Amino acid sequence: MEKTGVVLLERYELCKKIGAGGSGAVYLAWDRHLERFVAVKEELRTAETESFAKDGDFLREEMKMLKALQHPMLPAVYDYFGETEQYLVMEYIPGESLHNFIEREGAVPEGQACQWALQLLNLLSYLHARKPPVIYRDLKPANIILCPDGKLRVVDFGAARQACYDGRRPEHLAGTAGYAAPEQLCGKADERSDLYTLGATLYHMLTGHDPGRPPYGLRPVRSMRPEVSQELEWIVAKCTGAEPVRRYQTAEELRKDLEKRKFSGRKFFFRRFGSRKRHVLRRMEKKIWLTEKRNVGLFTAGILLCTFTALVSIQAMGREKPLPVIVYNRQGQKVVIRYDSVYTPDGNLLLELKQELFGEEGIQELSVGLTDCETGKRRERIFYIRGGSGGEMQSGEEMGK
Repeated sequence: MEKTGVVLLERYELCKKIGAGGSGAVYLAWDRHLERFVAVKEELRTAETESFAKDGDFLREEMKMLKALQHPMLPAVYDYFGETEQYLVMEYIPGESLHNFIEREGAVPEGQACQWALQLLNLLSYLHARKPPVIYRDLKPANIILCPDGKLRVVDFGAARQACYDGRRPEHLAGTAGYAAPEQLCGKADERSDLYTLGATLYHMLTGHDPGRPPYGLRPVRSMRPEVSQELEWIVAKCTGAEPVRRYQTAEELRKDLEKRKFSGRKFFFRRFGSRKRHVLRRMEKKIWLTEKRNVGLFTAGILLCTFTALVSIQAMGREKPLPVIVYNRQGQKVVIRYDSVYTPDGNLLLELKQELFGEEGIQELSVGLTDCETGKRRERIFYIRGGSGGEMQSGEEMGK
């Protein structure tokens, strides 16, 4: 029920609702005693919140948590009161949610997104350094306020909990679908879970797509915005790995990669490749065949697909360009493949690339990758094609970066 105009404790006049959730609402209120605007968070006691409440109720937990924390990105706590309905009075932070900003303006430029991600990482570093560590668990654009000065602040600490590694206190489910790490569905969370939510938030900023809305899930960043750097795409992918052990293990690890705008796993990826020999066309490369179709002057790549999805990209002279690909089945019929669709081919698929793509002088990179949708395991082969008068190719196995 809307409570605009109500005065609480003969002091806090509720002016307008500025947020709402399943268990209550947040109001902009005028503090008659101190003559300032404040944010009043209301929680209605329900059977659900009662069953999950620890030491009284959610708002009391949030109040205790925020009182113990001192960080410029967090709101100050002023008051707490109530019986049937609880109220938490906090600092009012002017601005708009990052979610609304992205809805209005679209995807955030890469440089700005990295700056904001580093701001959020500073907060997570602070929380994770507490004794015991504080796990926020619900980082998302809707809980991030973009202030008029361009800085970010974080609100809604209702899901935050102190980490407990001895198993004495089980955690209740918390988080938002699309942003929450997989282990949070089982009521578990640690520092790596927060890094997952940061990665999902960075994904939202870079692509403009909310992973909590259809089509659900996190796709490769550059499949939606090819102009984003490959290094940043890899950073987001590592943050949001399904298995915690495959993610960044600490905020400091992630900070180093973000500050350098470089993926530290890249050197390891290319170290797997062996000697530097040359390849010519028609060389078979583990389920990938590259041939020259002389009658029409096209390069053809056949990929054996089982439960994998194919990701193909081309990079020319260091600049990423959309790659037009014509796909044929074994019968020579054109196949329309859309992202998020599952196909069961009865043979190899042929991907035809127009030779004009390789007409420029210099070396161009052709990357063919297979990703297992269930495990996230990825296999990739990179081929280097010499443009212009060259008809020669080298593979990533035999050519270093």
